[in-house]
Amino acid sequence: MRKLILNDESLCVGCNRCVRVCPMDGASVTYEKDRQIKVKIDHRRCIACGACITACRHGVRDYEDDTERFLSDLKGGVPISMFAAPAFRVNGEDGGGLLTWLKGLGLRKVYDVSLGADICTWAHIRYIQRHGPKPMVTQPCPAIVNFALTHEHGLIKSLSPIHSPMLCTAIYMKKYMKVGEKLAALSPCIAKAHEFEETGQVTYNVTLRKLYEHVRGSGVRLPSGPFAFDHEEAALGRLFSMPGGLKENVEYHLGKAIRVDQAEGTDVVYGALRRFAAKQGRDLPAIFDVLNCAEGCNIGTGCLHERDRFEVAAIMDGNRKGVVGEAERSEHERAYVRFDETLRLDDFIRRYSPRPTPQYAVTEEQIGRAFDELGKTTEEERKFDCMACGVDSCYEMARKVALGLDVPSNCIQEEKKVIHTEHGMITDLSRRNLENMDMILSDISKVKDFSDEIVSMIKNVDEAIKQYGRMSSEIKSINRTTNILAINASIEAARAGEHGRAFTVVAQEVRTLAEKSGETVSQTDVISRKAVDSVAVIGGKIDEIAEAIRKAHSEIIDVYKGTQDALKDFSD
Repeated sequence: MRKLILNDESLCVGCNRCVRVCPMDGASVTYEKDRQIKVKIDHRRCIACGACITACRHGVRDYEDDTERFLSDLKGGVPISMFAAPAFRVNGEDGGGLLTWLKGLGLRKVYDVSLGADICTWAHIRYIQRHGPKPMVTQPCPAIVNFALTHEHGLIKSLSPIHSPMLCTAIYMKKYMKVGEKLAALSPCIAKAHEFEETGQVTYNVTLRKLYEHVRGSGVRLPSGPFAFDHEEAALGRLFSMPGGLKENVEYHLGKAIRVDQAEGTDVVYGALRRFAAKQGRDLPAIFDVLNCAEGCNIGTGCLHERDRFEVAAIMDGNRKGVVGEAERSEHERAYVRFDETLRLDDFIRRYSPRPTPQYAVTEEQIGRAFDELGKTTEEERKFDCMACGVDSCYEMARKVALGLDVPSNCIQEEKKVIHTEHGMITDLSRRNLENMDMILSDISKVKDFSDEIVSMIKNVDEAIKQYGRMSSEIKSINRTTNILAINASIEAARAGEHGRAFTVVAQEVRTLAEKSGETVSQTDVISRKAVDSVAVIGGKIDEIAEAIRKAHSEIIDVYKGTQDALKDFSD
């Protein structure tokens, strides 16, 4: 089957809204990509009900129809005729102007599906009269047919054999009015494309929404004025697009002679149909009039959704008043006489074949293992049923996980457990970090104290060297004095002659001592200058180290206090 629903994975945020509204088992598949929950479509199981498109708020889901191909062919000269669903009257600014514009592009003939709806009601009544009443599910809605053929094969025998109003219109146009062109449907429904594909009667499914989007996007100004269809006026069929439209038509002609029930909306109708199939004919109505869309075809999946239900109902009520009065009854009866005379019931009969669809099977043991994967070990955890994952129960979630249709990380309870575990791990790690920081803080405090002591000692060494310099200066002064004394002693010894010879020896020794002490002081000055320079360099480096240690000490204290505060908040 054609893939009608589009899915832009890049926009998916894993909110599960589409999963929550999807009525079909396995049509929505949840998976994980780059640690992000995503949802994709299994088109083998999708019935094109359109619920996910309405539910999605992130632009992930859309659909495709044949609007662009239809317009391209029409403008290219391909001969095409069209039939328009009654919903065209309540969608857009001017449905008649839309059809007039299309005729201006080359559209050959245009029929009202309301006529096909009249034929559809006539065929249902005549079929029941011929074969007797038995539980029957109506099928104007292709999503309902998709459901039966794909998921609930037990319903196939109960599907109405009468074609939908659109197909009744197509068959009437081709077989009875000899319209030989390709047919296009101006449709309110995405899933009609599947009906047309299977029956081969219609080439284009042109939805109201996509056609109006084209018109508005292209700046087309629609013509005004009345529009006339290329056939006789329809009757009650124009009410068919409302919820219970077939029921109202049948009861208008048969009264309450047979029981007709109705149901609409994805959240109601598919559960009701499953129960219908399980009933095996017990307590069931002669006709079960069902629609996928809660507001009927007028606000269908392929409509604009610009008018609310009350505006639509008001318009439809105006249509009803013009066709259901007693004054019109004789006209409707004459139409049925004409149908009896000109139409063959067998021409409007449809036959169905079930579609091969993968069936899911899972054992309780596998579901139990899936529960374990989800971290649900207690009865309370297995019945948490928060529905955040998009399904009704934890059991159904475990079943989907076992089937590979979902992933454990999509379970909020499991994620809470993971977060709680990680919370504990982070808390423990923070406590250990604080303990380590205590040790680091203690060690760096000691280093800081050592650094302060070294700075103090360097200052003491510097002061000692300076003191030594002062002592060296004094020694130089003593050296000069000693040298002068030695010279004077030598002079005096020379004057004394023989008697001063011994004193001359002493004077010479004093001079020698003075010279050696002078040399020693000179060498000491060089060493002292080098020591001073080295101490200055070392002092600068020590100052830098001390400043870095003080800064690190301050930063570690800030981190320590911040971690303490964060751990307190985290634990609370």
